[in-house]
Order: sequence, then structure tokens, then C-alpha cells
Amino acid sequence: MSNWIDKYKKLVISSHKKHLIIADQDLLFEYNELQQAFLSEGYTLLNCKTALSVRLDFELKVRDSSDRYLIIAPNNYFPPPDMEILVHFQSVGLLGLFPNLDAKAIKGLTFNALCVLSNIKPYEELSHEKTLKFLLENLYNVDFDTLTSNKSKERIMNALITIFLEKNGINEPLTKFISHITRPFFPLLVSKGLTKLHLVNYLQEQWASYVNHSMSELNFNESILIKSLGYLFTFEYIKPVQVSPEKYHSFSKPLKIGIFIDENGHIDNELEGLIEYLKQQVEIIEDMADQWFKIIHVLANAKLKYLLSENDHLKKEYGKIEVILNLRFQRFIDNNYGSLFSLSGVRKPVVVSRILEHLKSKPANKKALVVIDGMNYWQWNIIGKALSDASIGYTSNATLAYIPTITAWSRQAIFKGDKPDLSTDNSKEMKLFETYWQQHGLSGFQITYKKFGIKDPIILEDISPDTTMLALVCNDLDDIMHGSILGNEQLKTSTEQWIVKSKIAESIAGLKAKGFQVYITADHGNIEATGLKNLTIKDKLGALSRGKRHLHFTNETLMENFMSLNSTIEMGKKGLSLYLKKQEAFTNENTLVITHGGSHIWEVIVPFICINEQ
Repeated sequence: MSNWIDKYKKLVISSHKKHLIIADQDLLFEYNELQQAFLSEGYTLLNCKTALSVRLDFELKVRDSSDRYLIIAPNNYFPPPDMEILVHFQSVGLLGLFPNLDAKAIKGLTFNALCVLSNIKPYEELSHEKTLKFLLENLYNVDFDTLTSNKSKERIMNALITIFLEKNGINEPLTKFISHITRPFFPLLVSKGLTKLHLVNYLQEQWASYVNHSMSELNFNESILIKSLGYLFTFEYIKPVQVSPEKYHSFSKPLKIGIFIDENGHIDNELEGLIEYLKQQVEIIEDMADQWFKIIHVLANAKLKYLLSENDHLKKEYGKIEVILNLRFQRFIDNNYGSLFSLSGVRKPVVVSRILEHLKSKPANKKALVVIDGMNYWQWNIIGKALSDASIGYTSNATLAYIPTITAWSRQAIFKGDKPDLSTDNSKEMKLFETYWQQHGLSGFQITYKKFGIKDPIILEDISPDTTMLALVCNDLDDIMHGSILGNEQLKTSTEQWIVKSKIAESIAGLKAKGFQVYITADHGNIEATGLKNLTIKDKLGALSRGKRHLHFTNETLMENFMSLNSTIEMGKKGLSLYLKKQEAFTNENTLVITHGGSHIWEVIVPFICINEQ
């Protein structure tokens, strides 16, 4: 949990009084994560807007209750003497949590931003302006002195792109502060209001003018902007502009990501730009899940362009960068994967076992979790486009499958809301799902688990109006994947066909219409792998379960024996399981298969999608 929430709890929880009243000075209880922290401590929360409602709730619900209550009171509230004797009262705001920072300057920052700040402690008390400078430097990696002394439009714009597009949110005080710095350079942009939308529109206009007329308020050839430009096109904030062949060849290589000659050539242009971007990221990516979740989105876009391209040189270049990224990803898995299971899923589920916790923290009355077995991230991008075409908005994120990435364990982890039982399969996932939600206050009639597919479509009318927590599981893509003997090209075509035949977009729209907040994920992904060897009888000795990319043994001696017999094969080890890390499989040598079970980036990082709220 974040340090600031831990500090908050230490400030207010009493060792000798059961009930709490907190004057919420800076509306910190609007952060769902803070609410969840007290709910997990056994408190029932009562949110009161006036002193009168505090008194009423105290008399009617709290005074004689054996349960623990936390009353959230207005910021200027103080309890009368008769109540103060019976409760522990605290008036808490940002100043008490961040004593060296100006409370007005940090009010309204995102939960994630406050978490970052709680781990950075300034050595002196900072004024309002100094706090804002501190935020720029520590939250957004923008050097204030360099920004203001350089007097460069391009440097200012690079900072705006970082703050509004690359980082996680901005509050009103910082927006005013950065607007004041920006106004002399971009008066029209600031006059419209410095927002993400206005910034993106401005950049699109300036890029089109630069390409078509060689006129722009920005010099896009400035090195400070080139990297940001790659980011903007990679994450599709702005769209490329079509040009003549002559003009295309006149542009420098880094800028070609933002132009194209024709639609067919556009694929290769984008692929080339994405490859260049990925090469940059290999050098700087850290062992942080958030960074890998961002990179998988780019890699998925590049993969789809790769599957469409007929340019052999570019396809080889893409293949190289995918191998390099996966090797780097394996280092992340080796160093960090085990520790990620202790992270709270409230803000986001970094691992699949935290998905139910994340759903529990959300305020929607009705929630639906759609689990598509075996869907990797580039397949999701195809499905996502179909949803967009159907005017269904969504927010893309990712989560990590359980390793080894087999259905028996990773899907069990989703529906158990915890690490799986490795001695069993996923046959009891419906019961696990029901048990989880019943333990968190739902009745059995409110919980529904169903499987669906092309042969057994979702019938919305069959979903009970009493259902508030719905699980829908589809095995179609896993079946399609295992049957794709012609590799990823066939899998791509089959995925597109499945989208149409399954009517998945119509089903999602129908669930939204019935009032469900919909989430989509997968238990694991898949990769196109090349056969190393068939497993011999001696290899299989003691293997409780086995697949083309993993083996699970009865004891360590048998596992070590397998490793010594196959010392040339690079494998990962987790408990009594071995799994493959590269694009290899235990099947006939040089045979092409699509499968899963290992720790390849396409198997482990899977989509976690929130269909936009009602």
C-alpha cells in the first residue's frame, strides 16, 4: 500500500476507541483507494455533508452499534462534547501527510502522483511556487530552470507533451502555473485552455501545416521534439499525413513516422517508425510493470503491421527487436515477478490474481468480467478496433498472467482472486468466483458465471436482473490458436472471423445497455513457436502436467534430472515447474506451432480493458 495511506491510518486509527470521525480537509476520501484501506480494516464508512447529518448518522447508526464506523465529516467540522467522548476525532488533510509541501499546490493530484510524492521527502518546507517547481521536477521529470532559461518553443512544447500526455494527470494549480510559463510562446493554445484535448488538436494542426506547407509555429526537426513526435505517432495521439513520393524522401528518417505515400506503403512507414521507437525503448526501459504495459501496446501495433507487410527487410528488423525485447522482459520477470503479487489491485491489477480486488473497489452497481481464453495483446488490438468501429469506447491497460501460463493455473488465479492451487485445475473456477464474492458481501443470487462462444452465444435475456457480478468465459480463441497450423497469419485471419461470428461487439454493447460496467481480460496469451524436440519417456518421468512450453514435476529431484538431460535448453524455474522463455516448443524439431505455457512477453502480458463507464 502507498506510504501516504499507511501514514493516514496511523494518524487516525485509535487503539482504545471503536468509532472514528474525520474532518476531511482536502476531500481525500474521494480517493477510492483510501476508502478501501479503511474498509479492509473493518470500518463501515458514512459520508456526511453537514454537521446535522453527522449527528443523525451517529445517533441512528453508530452510538449503540457493535460494528466499527468511520464518519467522514465536512472539513471544518468539530464534534460536540457528548460525541467526542465516544469517538476518536481527527481533522486530517494534505498538510498533515506532506508537511513540507504546500497543500494547495498538491490538492487534486492523482492517487498515483501522491504515492510517488510520499516516497520523495524534501529537506525543507516549500512555498506554493517552490512546491509547484518540485512537482514539475519530481512527477514529470521537467527541469524548471532549464525550461525557463532556455526560452525555446520546442522545449516548452516537449514539456507540455510530457506533462499532459505521457504522465498521469495534472491538477488545477499546476495547470495555472504551467499556463503562465506557456502563454508567451503559445498564446492561442493557452487562451483556449491548456488541456490534453486542446494540446493534441494544436499538435495535429501544426504537424499538418509543417508537412503540407513547410510552415509551423514549431520546428519539428529540433532534436528535443523528435523523440516526443515518435511518442505521439506511436500512441496515435496525432495522425500521419499523406504526401507525394518526392516529399516523403525529402524528410529525415525520424520524421517519416508521421507521413505516408499510400495506404500500402503506410503500413511499412509505420512499421519502420515503430521499430525505431522500440529500439529506443530497449535502451531505457526499467523493471517496472507500468513501462512494460505501455511497451506491449506499441509492440502489438508493430506486430500487426509486421503481419501485413511484404517488406522482407522490415520484417527481419521487427523479428530482431521482438527477440531483444523479450530477452529484456525475461530479466524483468526474473527480478521482479514474484514481488508483484503483494501489490494492491485497487488502483490497477498488475497480476491477474488481483483482478477481482480491482473490480471490488469500483463503484458501479453491476459489473461484468469477460475472460477470453488465450487472447494475446495483438489479438486484442484487432478486437479493440472492432469495438471502436461499433462506437464502443474503452480504456486499454494490461496485467500479468500467472507463470507458467497455462489455463489450469492462470484462470484459476483470476477467479480465486489469489495465487492458484497448483495441485488442481480450473474446473472449480465457477465455485471459486462465487466464494470470493460471497466472502465480500454478495448473495448467491447476485452472482452469475457463464461460458459462451460461437456455438453457445451470450443470450442477454437469460441474465437475471438480480445479477450484479457477472463472469463470462470464452474458450473459442484458445481453440482457434491451438488449431492454427499456419502460424500467426492464420491466427490473425481467424481472430477477425471470430469477431464477426461471435458478435462480441454486439454482446458488449448489450451488457452496457443492461447497466453493466464491463471489463475484458485473458488468462494468458500465446506465441508462434518453433519445435526443439519431442519429449522422451525419460524426459516425461515424474511430470504431473506438461505442455509444449512447460513441465510440472512431482519433486525437485526429477526436475533437476530433466534439467541435466536438457542443459542446452534455456528454461525458467518456478517451484516444481520449468518453462520455456524464448519462441521454442517441445514438439518435432522445426515444426511451427502456436501455443502457450512459458514466460514469453506475448504469453505473460495480457489485456485488461475497461469499457468506458456509462
